[in-house]
Amino acid sequence: MSETIYTFKDRILKGLKESEFVKLGLSRNPFIPFIPKDIIGTFINREKELNLLTRYLPELINGFMPLLVLSGTKGIGKTHFLNYILNQLKEVGEEINHEVISLDVDKFADFFNRVKIGDIKKSHLVLIDDTEKIWEMYKENFVELIDSFEHIKIISVWTGSKWIKAKLDPFYSSLKPVCIKINKLEDEHLIKIINMRIGTTLIKDKKNPFTIESLNYLAKVSEGVPYTIVYFCEKILHSLLDNNISIVDEEIAREFIKKANLRRFDISKFTPTQIQVLKTLLEITNSEKRGVTSTEIAEELGVQRPTAIEHLRKLATLNVVESNILNKRRLYFIKPSSMNQIEEVLEQEIID
Repeated sequence: MSETIYTFKDRILKGLKESEFVKLGLSRNPFIPFIPKDIIGTFINREKELNLLTRYLPELINGFMPLLVLSGTKGIGKTHFLNYILNQLKEVGEEINHEVISLDVDKFADFFNRVKIGDIKKSHLVLIDDTEKIWEMYKENFVELIDSFEHIKIISVWTGSKWIKAKLDPFYSSLKPVCIKINKLEDEHLIKIINMRIGTTLIKDKKNPFTIESLNYLAKVSEGVPYTIVYFCEKILHSLLDNNISIVDEEIAREFIKKANLRRFDISKFTPTQIQVLKTLLEITNSEKRGVTSTEIAEELGVQRPTAIEHLRKLATLNVVESNILNKRRLYFIKPSSMNQIEEVLEQEIID
């Protein structure tokens, strides 16, 4: 007979010793946001992108192109791809006579200054995630680093819509970089991602809580976006624990999606202000900051906070935006199931 836990304190202390996910045959939650330590072992089907990278990399190393860009919609796997090639390139750093490093917005200014004063003379291959943040804060320095220092080569990651916007900036026009687009994955590879994550947390002799039928269905509704299927699976596991169920079959998966009220939407019917709110959510939210307050939205739009809240609530009723409470603040974010469509629409809007 299983032990009954009555108090919050008891549940917390028990959870620290043994995760509640043990009820599902898992040692922990396999879908919490994290970059797997074994990047190589969890890398899935990016042959097309890797082929392009291996063809362009010699041109970058030899100075025939100034910058290599990796772009794609949010949740498509850009960071995972960058971390994978970072590990691979570090192994050949000596052979290509370049020091291979990763750089983020917090370290960029110091790195740029060291290059400019001549403190960094060795050839460097620099990999940058969330480049749009550096572009926003250090645009001139970013361009100067690429344009004026031949021993610094950069591979940078951009969200698709922000990359298209940056290309239209006259300040950027002289660079003429090459771009590799990180594409959607086929259903079979989305399923493989889930199975690999679960495989790292399954307890011996336990079965995968997701049936193949349920994964096939979830992959279909995820439309090629890894983050979306991971998001769905994580939410479903919590639902299993809440309802004392141990297996996710296709019926349960369909019921979850039905309750989530997923549907394609016609963004052309949104008001200009609603579209601007969505753009602002995309601009502010990033891999470290997963939500935006109504105050931040109001400041970006130049409106009063009650007006911003009204727009956010309307987008929530349209099933595009959702929110949660963190540290007594309500954070708003675009629903993962809507992210890809919004990105595609905004990319096309910029192009048009």
